[in-house]
Amino acid sequence: MNHDSSIDLSERIRSKIHSVGLGATFRMGVRKAVRPLLLLWHRAQTTRRSYQVDRTELAVALHTTPDEVLSVVARMKSDFARRLPISPGDVPTIRFLYQERAPGLLEATIESADQVCHHVFDLLGSGPVVLGETIDWHRDFKSGYRWNPDQCFLDIAHGHRAGVDIKVPWELSRGQHLVLLAQTALLTGESKYSTECVAQWADWIAANPPGCGVNWTCPMEVAIRAVNWLWTLALLTESPVMNDAWLAEIFASLVAHGRFLMANLEVRDDGVTTNHYLADVVGLLYLGLCLTEVREAESWRTFAVRELAREMERQVLSDGVHYESSLSYHRLVTELFLSSAVLCRQHSIELPRAFHTRLARMCDFVQGYTKPNGLAPQIGDGDNGRLHILTGYGRVDVRDHRHLLAVGGLLYDRADWLAGAGPSWVEGLWFGGMRHMAWVEATASGAPLSRSVAFPDGGFYILREQKDYVLFNCNPPGTSGVGTHKHNDLLSLDMQLGGEDILVDPGCFLYTSDPQAYNRFRRTGYHSTVRVDQAEQNRVIPGKLFCLHPDSRLFVLQWEIGQPIEQVVAEHSGYGRLSDPVRHRREVLYHRADGLWQVTDHLSNVSDRSQSHRLEWTLAFAPHCSLHPEGTGWHVVTSTQHLWLEGPRLSAADWSTEIHPQVELEEIALQYGVTCPAPFLRWSWVGPLPVKGTFAISRRSPRLIG
Repeated sequence: MNHDSSIDLSERIRSKIHSVGLGATFRMGVRKAVRPLLLLWHRAQTTRRSYQVDRTELAVALHTTPDEVLSVVARMKSDFARRLPISPGDVPTIRFLYQERAPGLLEATIESADQVCHHVFDLLGSGPVVLGETIDWHRDFKSGYRWNPDQCFLDIAHGHRAGVDIKVPWELSRGQHLVLLAQTALLTGESKYSTECVAQWADWIAANPPGCGVNWTCPMEVAIRAVNWLWTLALLTESPVMNDAWLAEIFASLVAHGRFLMANLEVRDDGVTTNHYLADVVGLLYLGLCLTEVREAESWRTFAVRELAREMERQVLSDGVHYESSLSYHRLVTELFLSSAVLCRQHSIELPRAFHTRLARMCDFVQGYTKPNGLAPQIGDGDNGRLHILTGYGRVDVRDHRHLLAVGGLLYDRADWLAGAGPSWVEGLWFGGMRHMAWVEATASGAPLSRSVAFPDGGFYILREQKDYVLFNCNPPGTSGVGTHKHNDLLSLDMQLGGEDILVDPGCFLYTSDPQAYNRFRRTGYHSTVRVDQAEQNRVIPGKLFCLHPDSRLFVLQWEIGQPIEQVVAEHSGYGRLSDPVRHRREVLYHRADGLWQVTDHLSNVSDRSQSHRLEWTLAFAPHCSLHPEGTGWHVVTSTQHLWLEGPRLSAADWSTEIHPQVELEEIALQYGVTCPAPFLRWSWVGPLPVKGTFAISRRSPRLIG
C-alpha cells in the first residue's frame, strides 16, 4: 500500500504556516495569485529595456564622456590588481611554493589548461568532450540539444525534454576555466594561455548578448560568471592582451551583469531564500567592490553587504549547518561566505561579529563531517556546484571540501583547520596565504579530526575514532520546511572503517534532465534506513522536484561520547501520518575497545492498534565492497580489509524471526552525472509491531549485544 500518492492542498497550507509562519504563507498566496500579472509586467519591462551596455552607456556609468572612456579604463586597470586578494606580483612566490610544497600540481595545472586550450571539457559527468574550433555556448553537449540564442531569457525552457540538461551550458559559461587559463599564464609565463583566455572570453560576450539565451536564464549563473571574470581580470591586468579597448568591453558587460542581477534577484514566493539568492548577493558584492568607478557600484555594495549579513542569519543554523539539508550545498554556501569575507577584509569592510562567529562554525562543520580519507559524505542533493575553482580544476574529487578549511584557517588563524586541509592548503595561496609563511608552515602537519562531534541544530551526529567514522543522519527537511535539497535519509548511516568507505549515501545523479532518476536517488528505500509500508519518510510533492512535504520531526534521545561505549539514539515521526501510525527509533553504539559498531532499530505502534506492517531495511555499501553470506552474517570484503557483518536479526513479541537478506545491485552517484554499481543489502518483514532489528559491523566476528 502506498500512502504518498497525493498531498491535500489544505494540509500543504497548514504545513507551510507551521514552517514559515502565517504572514509568509499569506504573502506567498498573494504572490502566487498575482504572479501572472507580475510576469506580464516583468516581460514588458524587459522587452522595453535592453541590458546591453554600449560605449555611450558605459561612459554614463563611469561618469565620463565616450571620448574619455578609455582613459578611465586605463586608470581602473592600473589599480585593479589591488581589488582582489591576489595580484600578479604574488605569482613568483606561488610558483615557488607549487614547486617546493605541492609536487606535481604545477604540471597538473598546465595539463588542465592545455585541455581547455584545445576546447576539451569534462563537465557534470560528460567525460572529456571536444567542443570543436568554435565553442557553442548555447548547447548541452551531453545531449546535443541547443537553445535559441536570440530568445528572451524569460522564455527559455528547461526540464521540457528528457535527457536535456540546462546545467551543462550554465556550467561551461560560469567561466571558472578562464581563471585557470589566467593562473597558468602567470605560473608559466606563456602567452598562449592568456591569448586563449581572451579569445574564449570575447567569443562568449559576442555570442551571449545580455538578457538573451540560455546563459541569462538563471541569475545565480550570472553572478558566478561575474565573480570569475573579476578574478580573471585581476590576474591578467598586466598582460599585454588586456588592452584598454578590450577592457572597456569587459567592463561594459560586467555593468550589464550587475544591472541584470539587481533586476532579477531570486526570492521564492514565500519569501524563503536559498543558495541562489546568496549567489546573487555575492555577485553584486564583487561587482560593487571591484568596479568602484561605476555609478551603481555603491548601491550594489551597500545592498550586498547588508544582505550578506542577513542571509548568514537566515540560511545558517546556530551550529553552523546550512539549512538546505545538503552537504554539497553547505560547501557551496560556505565558499560564497568565505570568499565574500576575504574580499570585504581586502576592502576594509567590517562584517558583524555574529557573521564571523557563524561562518567559523560552518568551517567547524566541514571539519566535522570530513571523513578520514578527506572526502565528504554525499548527503542530500549535489550538483558539483562551486563559486570559483582556484586549484585542481577538473582534477580534484568533487567530494573533497577541504579547500574551505584552507581559506577559513587563513581568515581566522585556525591551525586545526589548516592542518586538516591536507593537500587543499594550496587554495589559500590565491587568497593571500603566501604573505603568511607561518600559515604555510602550519599546513605541513595535516591530520584528520579524530573526536566525535554533534551538530544538533542541523541534525548531524558523527562518531569517530582515528580512521573509523560513522555519520548518523538526523537532518530534518530544511529551508524552513521546504526541503529544497533534502533526501528521505532520516536515521541513515554513512560509515568508514580503516579510512575506507563501507556504507555510503548514494548521492544525487541528475536534476531536471531525468526527474525519475532524481526521485529514485532521494527516496527512502535508497538509503541505509528503514521504510514502512512502502511510504516515504517525507512525501514527494507531485510536479515539484526540489521540494519535500515536511512530514517528519526528529527527536534525538541520547548522545553520549567520551566513554568506552559511545552512542546516539534518535527517532522520527515521518510514519505518523499512516492510518496505523508507526514510530522508528534507531540506536547506534560504538564499542571502542572492540572496534564494533552496533545498530538497533525499534519499530512500534503510536496508537493501540495492532495492524500488520511491511518493514524494509536497506544498507547501501560502497562500490568496492563485496558481500558473502556465511553462518549468522556476512563477510564484507574490500581490497584492504575483511569485515564481518553480524545479523541482521529480528525479534517480534520476544520471538526471534527468521529473515532472508538479499544482495541487490543498484547504482550510486559518485558525483552529478556519474554512477557506478554498488551492492545493497536488503531484507523485509511483514507482521504486527513492535519489532526490533539488530546488526553489527566489526573487523572481527562480533557478538550482538542485547
